Amino acid sequence: MTTQQFGKKGWTPERIGSLVGKTYVITGANSGAGFEASRILLSKGAKVVMLNRNPSKSANAIEALKQSLGQHIDVRFIQVDLAVLESVRNVANELLNTTPIIDALICNGAIAQVAKQHLTADGFESQLGVNHFGHFLLCGLLFDRINEAKGRIVMVGSNAYKMGLKRIKFEDLNFDKKYTAWDSYAQSKAGTNDVWLRAATPYKSGGQKR
Repeated sequence: MTTQQFGKKGWTPERIGSLVGKTYVITGANSGAGFEASRILLSKGAKVVMLNRNPSKSANAIEALKQSLGQHIDVRFIQVDLAVLESVRNVANELLNTTPIIDALICNGAIAQVAKQHLTADGFESQLGVNHFGHFLLCGLLFDRINEAKGRIVMVGSNAYKMGLKRIKFEDLNFDKKYTAWDSYAQSKAGTNDVWLRAATPYKSGGQKR
């Protein structure tokens, strides 16, 4: 990206053309970056499927989007808990049954700075389970559908992957011996930014740092 190419403001969403006919699936879309991504994509005519854990917050987010953009926008919500792999499998099945085209899966949902060690229903440290394993499974289950559309997977990462232990602690993934909120979060983002992206090629993979 250069000043000559995009001007002093750089690339902005205003440069996005019509997205009519496109369908985007976004995790963690009821607030923050996921909500803003939904708003921008919907404003360009795309369809958006929000994958969130909290139904009431999702309903409020959809209402806010309709108040801002109009009642005509095509946005819906499917409940998923990324900390429960069975929930991920269920939402993937529902998407495959109801969403014939997926132009992009935006993996945005995450938890951070969990003060005390907590394990998911499947026995993983919670931040690694939600931020990495839940999304990894979702991407795998939707792989063919996204590939059919020549689509894109976008991982919303964090510069935290450069910090902490700067590696995956394969010998103690859950930090049973010495848990810290920061090191476990950094590991979950190392998994997202490094290991997954290498495994994902030849997919087009985009990343947004946060």
